[in-house]
Amino acid sequence: MKKLGAFLGFLIILLTVGILIFTIYHSPQYKGEIAISGLSEETTAYFDEYGIPHIYAANETDAYRVFGYLHAQDRLFQLEMMRRVGTGTLAEFLGPDLLEIDQFFRTLGIPEHALSSTEVWNTQPDSPWKAATEAYIAGVNEFIQEGNLPVEYTLIGEKPREFTINDIHAITGYMSFTFAMALKTDPLVTQLSRKLGPEYLEALSIQTLPEHHFIPNFYPDTIENESLISLLEKLPVPLLEGSNGWVISGSKTKSGKVIFANDTHIGFSSPSVWYEAHLEYPGFSFYGNHLAGIPFGLVGHSKHHSVGLTMFENDDQDFFEVELNPNNPNEYRFGEEFLPFTFRKEKIAVKGQEPVDFEIKETIHGPVMNPVVPEIQALTSNPVSSWWVYTQEPTKALEAMYKINHAKNMEDVAEAAALIHAPGLNIMYGDSLGNIAWWAAAKLPIRSEKVYSKIFANGSDPETMPQGWYPFSENPMSINPPTGFVASANNQPDTLRNGVFFPGYYYPGERWKRIADAINSKNDWTLEALKAVQLEVINSDHPQIAKIMLQQLPDFDIGDKESVKAKLENWDGNHELNSIAPTVYYKWLYHTLRLAMEDELGKDTFENYLGTFMMIRSNLPFVRNLENPWWDNIDTPEKETASEIFAESLKITLEELEAQLGKNVNSWYWEKVVVAEHPHPLGSKKPLDKLFNVRTSPIPANDESINKLAFKLNSEGIYHVTSGPAMRILLDFMDVERSLSVLPTGQSGNRFSKHYKDQASLYAKGKYRYQLMNKEDILEESKDPLVFKPR
Repeated sequence: MKKLGAFLGFLIILLTVGILIFTIYHSPQYKGEIAISGLSEETTAYFDEYGIPHIYAANETDAYRVFGYLHAQDRLFQLEMMRRVGTGTLAEFLGPDLLEIDQFFRTLGIPEHALSSTEVWNTQPDSPWKAATEAYIAGVNEFIQEGNLPVEYTLIGEKPREFTINDIHAITGYMSFTFAMALKTDPLVTQLSRKLGPEYLEALSIQTLPEHHFIPNFYPDTIENESLISLLEKLPVPLLEGSNGWVISGSKTKSGKVIFANDTHIGFSSPSVWYEAHLEYPGFSFYGNHLAGIPFGLVGHSKHHSVGLTMFENDDQDFFEVELNPNNPNEYRFGEEFLPFTFRKEKIAVKGQEPVDFEIKETIHGPVMNPVVPEIQALTSNPVSSWWVYTQEPTKALEAMYKINHAKNMEDVAEAAALIHAPGLNIMYGDSLGNIAWWAAAKLPIRSEKVYSKIFANGSDPETMPQGWYPFSENPMSINPPTGFVASANNQPDTLRNGVFFPGYYYPGERWKRIADAINSKNDWTLEALKAVQLEVINSDHPQIAKIMLQQLPDFDIGDKESVKAKLENWDGNHELNSIAPTVYYKWLYHTLRLAMEDELGKDTFENYLGTFMMIRSNLPFVRNLENPWWDNIDTPEKETASEIFAESLKITLEELEAQLGKNVNSWYWEKVVVAEHPHPLGSKKPLDKLFNVRTSPIPANDESINKLAFKLNSEGIYHVTSGPAMRILLDFMDVERSLSVLPTGQSGNRFSKHYKDQASLYAKGKYRYQLMNKEDILEESKDPLVFKPR
């Protein structure tokens, strides 16, 4: 027995040592020395309390080379996933389950566009952004060749290939694709138009309604200083969803200096989407938030300017349906003639099996999407092509981002913003001189009067073709407006300078209205006061919807109806975790919409509708319209009314909640039905979810509050938060070297790093930490630097 005990003890020690060695081998290095090739002089990286690198270099290329190495050290597997999506090579890496996603993105044209952008890049003359990008790529590859690879590669039995400029262009293409709102929405709107007609469409907010809130423009004379939705759910990288951004002039702040705020709304993921890094070399100091594989910060600040973004949500993708030649299926009608389809043949590598040959058919408008978008395939047998702004010209995103990071003044940022053709971005700006600005950065197409941008156009009519571009000077913008602030929250900008009301997939503007009302309420704003605004979880539309439904209820007796009515009648739209009203409201809203719409749409299409911007924008006018044709159930001879639907859906809601949470209404707390988890690409497989996914305490999930923590309505009554602020930034130019931020999980994507999820609790509890730029402050937190020496 003693020998057995000694043997077991030895095994435990051996296992412990093995785990320790394995952990150390796969962990990032935060101190000591590393020799890397291509470095001209010694470069030092200091890591602060939360693992953010502060890189001090003698020159620009050394700084970006070291940054590339460190970015790969912390986020290589995330970078791998991003480039695999953008290049259409997920199946090669993860297996046949991802083949349909590769086929979709190849058909859409992102990999092909990346190759053409790379060809243009390689023929361009030398430039600072080319040199910095190539140094970054060299740093990433140095880590791939010499560093300790993250454990994910071991688990799936793969090794990373070399990182290239084509990968960066592919990642940029995926970023431009963002959240696929056109592909989610336009087939549905076309279906509604063809199947149900204008009366049903008028009950929904297809276009922006007058009651929605617009972003005001201020143009100065000069500038002074399965289904596709279920398919996308398989993506191992998050989708961009929306964002808030606002900049307040010194006339409305206690410090008299500009205050800047930004929180980008992106799908929850582990690791966090943004990677923070502070780079310094002579003449340059910038603290940036970077996407995996991108050398320049999309969001960030120097000591004299700050730049952020939200999604513009402009409509930059149209669909053209063409008529086939009845005598030749390889031709389609275009005007008075028939044109031949063109074909692209691709071979998709698939892990564990033979490559798959895949053919992509194209018209004059773009790739035919029927084979890869089930909603289009079910809607029509005619070919439907995608015309997408992003694929119309090579990307200049790297040049634009470099120039924004290195801007000396507001004019530099405006010139850089004009280089962005897609995706549409709201560029938010503030500086130490007191300037504030917002530009809607995108190339906006001039559409034919025959094109209704959310319904398939007649692609056989040449007059439906795009007719050119509006100049950037006509784009929505506001520069040093007399209101003293600029703000965007994915809502509709007012008309362009030329009077055009540009279409898009804009949100109704409740977030913008709450932000604007808050800013206008006082003139002594501080960062501390703005925390409450950024963390607010109130939506004023929801109580209005609840009260309308309550007012129309007939008398009926079920459950504790009176207690429920009292909770909803007194609800101010707050989603705090101890609230009860949201628990009832969202389930009631779901069943109301289901009973009203599922008979016309069918179950699958109704579920797709719940995932569109249109649902969010339509809820209030939909419920308010008591003559809405959707209330009638087309499967019964009787004509149902809104009152009947409200009553029936509430009965179902109360019965289900009693079964789920018990009969005591006062115990139906919102926190009991909210789940907050940040999924890892490998976390969909058990037991890897326990290792990689980051689950936090409940957070105040909500629909369209400023602190938007989104989920999808469902019958289950458990709400999984799928997206939210991917960071929260607050900056006062009075003390630019100690701005505030927080990430949803942590800085590192390496599971064995202590910074993998060390911000998760801060984020869930609405707390912040510093973004340091003062070297003395940094050295207080980082006694032992990581020194890079030339090899």
